[in-house]
Amino acid sequence: MTILNQSWKDTYGEYITYEHIDDEFNIDKLIKGFGEYIANPDYDLYMISKDGKNIGILELGHYDEQYKDDMSGVGEIRTLHIKKEYHNQGIGSTAFSYAEKKLIKRGYTTICLWVKKQNTKAIDMYKRRGYRITSHTCENPSDGAPSMIMEKVL
Repeated sequence: MTILNQSWKDTYGEYITYEHIDDEFNIDKLIKGFGEYIANPDYDLYMISKDGKNIGILELGHYDEQYKDDMSGVGEIRTLHIKKEYHNQGIGSTAFSYAEKKLIKRGYTTICLWVKKQNTKAIDMYKRRGYRITSHTCENPSDGAPSMIMEKVL
């Protein structure tokens, strides 16, 4: 859970306050929330390791909200965070490919993900992987950083 908390600060700290991140992503709250996901067969949660060190977290599964008329076959990459010191080593790309393969294996025909509009580096990477920006947005989230859904039809 410390990986997720620190990754939020590293990734979003320019436009989301550390106070908000520490409130929404405090360790106790994260442990409780992820415990619910672990018990849910619709979600998979993975620890990403390198050289025996835990360096990231990946969560994926069924998308449970409606953002378009036909939601059948829509899976989601819910969380992918890698410690900052392990960025630009291909670890995130490998984890992303793994997530897509797992979702395809589960029978999903579309993969979606939420991304903060200010996170242009991630948006560019998702576009290179074949994702497109949808019209579904959240303009006034509690963290103050507007988000949007991107998707890839397989």
